[in-house]
Amino acid sequence: MNEWLSACPHAELMHGAVGCGVSIADIADRPPRVLANNEVIDIGGKRVRYVDTPHVPHGWDAGVMFEERTGTLLCGDLFTRRGGVPPLAESDIVEPAMEAEDFYALTSLGPSTAPNIRKLIETKPTTLALMHGSFRGDTVGALSAPADHYEARL
Repeated sequence: MNEWLSACPHAELMHGAVGCGVSIADIADRPPRVLANNEVIDIGGKRVRYVDTPHVPHGWDAGVMFEERTGTLLCGDLFTRRGGVPPLAESDIVEPAMEAEDFYALTSLGPSTAPNIRKLIETKPTTLALMHGSFRGDTVGALSAPADHYEARL
């Protein structure tokens, strides 16, 4: 991160309040910009909205970005899959993600897990940018299914 900051003197680190407070501010050569939940920023023709998703899928500092113009939700590790995957999935991404969850047990399971996933439906994404690749199809169903799965597990 600091090498990138050195190479890009006008770059600005950004994250939610928790991420900035518990790690980024301590290790970055420049102070980060704290993003408010649902804050929208323009990054050169792209409008991205930061959405706090504490503990989804991992730590309390978790958050995702939604690019408003293309309708792309950058999901991070929410749909982790094992093995080789196509760059653009148009079939089931939920079952492989649940299989990976069963294998890795990486998601922080608690009362806020399902609600934090469900609030992402409000963005009405057309594309889900996954940890590896992307998904186009029933994005609302794809987001609802893991929320239901984690709710049942809890």
